[in-house]
Amino acid sequence: MPWSQGNLFAAWLCRTNQVIIGHMTNSFSRSPAAAMGALLAVATIPLHLLLSKTQSEQFAAVLLAACGAIYIGFSLQKGNLAQIATELTVATGFIAAALAGLWVTPWIVPAAWAAHGIWDYAHHQGSKLASIPSRLVSIPLWYPPVCAFADWVVAASLAVMWGLRV
Repeated sequence: MPWSQGNLFAAWLCRTNQVIIGHMTNSFSRSPAAAMGALLAVATIPLHLLLSKTQSEQFAAVLLAACGAIYIGFSLQKGNLAQIATELTVATGFIAAALAGLWVTPWIVPAAWAAHGIWDYAHHQGSKLASIPSRLVSIPLWYPPVCAFADWVVAASLAVMWGLRV
C-alpha cells in the first residue's frame, strides 16, 4: 500500500475508532480500568518507535494473535461447549488477521486491533451480546474496559506511526 493510501487508512481508522469509542464509552464511563488500558497501550509506543517498521508490523501481528487467543483460555476455564466453540472461532479469525497482516498488508493489523476492542466490549456486562449467557463466556469485570481501550489506542497509534513512516 503506497504511503498516501496508508495515511488515508490511518485517518479513517482513527476516525472510526473515535466513533466506536464514542458509542461504547457510556458503558465504560469513568472506569479506572479503561484508563489503565489506554495507559498500557501508550506505554508500548516507545517500543514500536525503537523497532524498524517491519519489526513493528511483525510484533504487532504476533501480539494480535496472542490477544485474540486469550478468550480461549477464559472459555476453557469457565465456558460450556458452545462458548468454547464461539471463542475458538473468533480467535481463529484474529490469528488469520495477524497472518494476513504479515503476508498481505500490515494495515490489516490495526483494523483487527480495533475489531478486537469491539469483541472485548461485546463481553462487557453493559453490552447486549453479553446478556446472552449461552453465547459468550463470562470474564472478570475489569477485563473488557482494560483490553478494549488498550486495543483501540494500539490500533490508532499503529495506524498513525505506520502512516508517518516510510
